[in-house]
Amino acid sequence: MPRTFFAICRMGAENVVRRIPVRIAVQGELEQLFDAQEATFLAGRDEEVVFDGDWKPDGNQLLVVNDPDLASLFSATFENGPAAYDQLDVTNYDEARIKGVFTHSATQQGRVLLQRFQTSQYLQKSGLTLIFSNNQFGKLSEHGFALDARLTALVEEDDFKFVSFRNLRTILTIQHHFEQATEAEVTEFRENERFHVENAALFDAAMDERSRKLIRGIRRSGVLEEHGVEAIRERAGSVGLNIDVQEGRLVLPGDKRRLKTILSFLEESVYKGVFSDETFETNSKRPVQ
Repeated sequence: MPRTFFAICRMGAENVVRRIPVRIAVQGELEQLFDAQEATFLAGRDEEVVFDGDWKPDGNQLLVVNDPDLASLFSATFENGPAAYDQLDVTNYDEARIKGVFTHSATQQGRVLLQRFQTSQYLQKSGLTLIFSNNQFGKLSEHGFALDARLTALVEEDDFKFVSFRNLRTILTIQHHFEQATEAEVTEFRENERFHVENAALFDAAMDERSRKLIRGIRRSGVLEEHGVEAIRERAGSVGLNIDVQEGRLVLPGDKRRLKTILSFLEESVYKGVFSDETFETNSKRPVQ
């Protein structure tokens, strides 16, 4: 039986599923495209790890987020069937608001294959969009859109399995699974009695997503409450990292790169190579088994 293709659209704060009508002439080719992307997505990935915002996956790993509420949007398509969904209309792109395209897997029952969708994928008949046919360029006569070259995620029961959280959150409001320090928490951290901030303006300018995530991890670990300034400085030295101390406080430098290195150390994402004796930062904080 031919598989149905769906679009997930953002209508205000609500996610809505629309059915994508497909001509029989391209149905098989579309199915083959998604099947090939599924095989590529899973190739060599034999380990699943619960995503906690602390690290990126290794080449053989998939990150997993459990979100029953969001997953129900996809699982319902198995129960409801395609007739339960309105047809996607792209004659007005501003109203379509497509965020993702998905279909059901042919190899794993209950699995959904999900691609992200970006505005640049729209093909509009207005203006001058050229198509190549019979060795000549002609004008696109109807609205359309291009598909992405890869899957963004698999949805299985209540789980989203993915490689890039950044890409997944362009489709779904899933940011609550990625915690980072708020403005108030950053200010509180900067004003901690253990620190001397070399340049407050440069510190604030360095507060990108990565820095806020590190601060969140430091706050959660309680390292500043459990260890004094000298103990922290000595432990930093043991992994080849020198942290200056001024008037009994750890110096947080204005240099963005060095600041991140110190934050990474405090968040326990810095280690010393056993053989090279060099100091490294790591995205993974998994303990050695």
